[in-house]
Order: sequence, then C-alpha cells, then structure tokens
Amino acid sequence: MIHIAIGTKAQFIKMAPIMQELTSRGVEFNLIDLGQHALLTSNLREEFNLKDPDVCLSNGVNISKLFQGIFWIAKIFLKGLNSRWVKEKVFRSQKGICLIHGDTVSTLLALYLAKRVGIKVAHVEAGLRSYNCFEPFPEEITRIIAMKFSDVLFAPCEWAAKNLEKMKLDKKVVRTGGNTSYESLQYSLKKQVDLGVKVDKFALITVHRMENIFSKRKLQFVIDLVKRIAAKRAVVFVRHPPTINRLKKFKLDEQLAEIENVYFFKIVSHAHFVNLLNKSEFIITDGGSIQEEAYYLDKPCILLRKCTERIEGLGENVMLSEISNKAIDSFLQNYQTMHRKTNLDGAVSPSREIADYLESLSWK
Repeated sequence: MIHIAIGTKAQFIKMAPIMQELTSRGVEFNLIDLGQHALLTSNLREEFNLKDPDVCLSNGVNISKLFQGIFWIAKIFLKGLNSRWVKEKVFRSQKGICLIHGDTVSTLLALYLAKRVGIKVAHVEAGLRSYNCFEPFPEEITRIIAMKFSDVLFAPCEWAAKNLEKMKLDKKVVRTGGNTSYESLQYSLKKQVDLGVKVDKFALITVHRMENIFSKRKLQFVIDLVKRIAAKRAVVFVRHPPTINRLKKFKLDEQLAEIENVYFFKIVSHAHFVNLLNKSEFIITDGGSIQEEAYYLDKPCILLRKCTERIEGLGENVMLSEISNKAIDSFLQNYQTMHRKTNLDGAVSPSREIADYLESLSWK
C-alpha cells in the first residue's frame, strides 16, 4: 500500500500531481490528512479533483495560532505512542511505503508515525538545503531530520542530489527530473478565474514566515514597503491567517488598512493565486515555494529572507533582500531587467517518475 501523509496547503499542492498520476493509473493509496491546514486542504482536494482523505487526524480547522499548533502536535505525538492505534487507524493495518513532503511539522509527525510501526518512508522534495540551521527556522532542521531517517529520497534536481551526496545519503536518492510544483502550476494556470483586481499592472506581496511575522520590526518593514510601492502602482497583498493575527497583535493592521491603492486578499485558491502571480509585474515574498513559482513564470521576485533552501532563479529573476532597504532599492530600480536565463522543459513530469518508482517496488 502507498500511504500519502500531508498536513499543509503547500504539501497538498505539491503532492497533488502524484495523487493525480496514481489515480489515473488505478493505483490505490491511503491518503492521511494530518490536519495542519484542514480547511484549506479540503478546498484543494476539490480544486485538484482528488478523493477525500481516508484518515483525518484533526477536528477540521486550520491551525493558525501557536497554542493550537502545540496542542495539535502533542495530541498526535501522544496518540502515536500507541502503536496499535497508529497501525490500525492511521495506516489501516497495511504495510508499504509512506510518502512525506518538505519541511513542516507535518513532515516530522508523518515520519514519526510511520517509523513507529516499521513502515518505510519516502521523502518528496529531498535535498534542499540553506546550510543555516536558523534560516529558515525550524525548516532547515526539519529537512535534515526527515532526510536522515527516510528510506527513499526523491531529489528534484542535481543540486539537491549533490547535497544528499554530501550528507552521505546518495544511496537512497531517486532523481525525479524536477519539482512536482511545476506540474501543479501548469494545471492551475489553465483555469479561468476572476482575479478581483481592476488594474492591469500591480505588484504582489505575501509574507508568512515565522522569522518575519513574529518580529514587529520586520512587519513594520513590510508595511513601509507596501506604502512605498503603492505610491507608484497598485499592490495585491495576500495575507495568511497567521500574518493577520500577528498584524493585529502588534496593532499594525490599522496602519496597513490606511494605505491606498492596495487590494487585500486572504488565502485564495491555488488557481487564483498562480494567476495573480502570472499577471503581476513583480513579486515580493518570503515563501520558498513562491520563489519557485516566480522562476517558472519568469517573474522578477525579491525574497524577504537572508538565505534560501532553493536555487531556482537566484542570480536570474530572483534576488535575496536580506531585509535590507539597499537591496529593495536595487530591486525596484532594476526588476524589469531580471529574467530567467534558462528554458524549461514542459515535458518534465516528476510525478510520473515517482509513480514509476513506486510501482516498481517489490512489495506491490
């Protein structure tokens, strides 16, 4: 049995092509929703035309506050101590292999549950490294743990494979020829959506990382940046629930609301979001997945981070800001010259490579 454990919106988006590929082949899989973003993943299942989860480990709400997250982690961890519960309720008494993804708390919880009952683990999007345990935190540490203890490592590119070789994990590596996020992007771009924006030119901004939203100074930096950009062009600001909560906590939400020429969105569908990315002049974000999507779309992008675990677009259409006004100035002056230098192979299908490998396993 193939088990697929997901918890966040980003994980679902990147695992969706694999699930679509398995479904098209008639291959059964056990979908485990760990529930970190339960409402969002529910909407995404409909968007990607996928089945409901076979197992759901949450009460059906999104976790957007710290105390909610702590309670959810503790609950699953404690239940996981009962190996019978894990075997029967989570993996439905089926052996096989469990696919985990990325670098979130859900990644570690899925790894923990699988290892509790001796199920092999395959890590999708393995090999990404920033080589800085505190940037991004805790994702870099999460990735290292997940890669060390997984049995199979699906590396999306040669750079990722070489990182795994440096970690002496090369014997576990399976190259997929690309990241499944590319397939998700292509799938969602084909959908017709109402962008909800009345202007032709706009900048898109979104921030959600812990190191940014838990710092009042950095959130103020973002607001000042929005104000500066909105003075010259429209801005689309997509705000995640934790970002909204922290803006309220620091009493910065009213200051942000007073800025004119800004379209505010809460979390939107994947199709809506990637079409906003595609129509934007440039992107300002702290998200690694959005860095990748900006690369695929050849959109100028500045990352509100000091370092990144991805190489896509760096030195081409993507610039690291290091939260510096000097870098922001340079980006705003030169973004029109920033473009991807390489052509992308539209025939690449990482999900097909992963499905081929899974179907080749001897336990099938």
